Amino acid sequence: MGKAEIKMPEDFLLKVSRLNEKTDEILPRVLEAGGQVVLERVKSNLSAVVGKGTKNLSRSTGELESALGPSPAKPKRDGSGWDIKVGFAEPRSGGGSNAKIANILEYGKHG
Repeated sequence: MGKAEIKMPEDFLLKVSRLNEKTDEILPRVLEAGGQVVLERVKSNLSAVVGKGTKNLSRSTGELESALGPSPAKPKRDGSGWDIKVGFAEPRSGGGSNAKIANILEYGKHG
């Protein structure tokens, strides 16, 4: 899965740091709101490609799209900031990996 790191402008960080005692309360809510925006975009991109343009009739169950979700926002272990991820809940109902299915959809399957 991809990784993104976002750098904030210094003046914004100074304003946020002035809210010192409320930072731990505010940042998770901000990250979770941003995570929802990313989640909606990822879901729309996924639904736009699953089962489209295939040689055979699609066998899509919708399980891959419904397994997408954000993680809770939490501080990084090394204390360098906060972390939130958008990814798949594992495993699938049949025991397979959602990440593997997404990878095959993205890049194809060899063999």
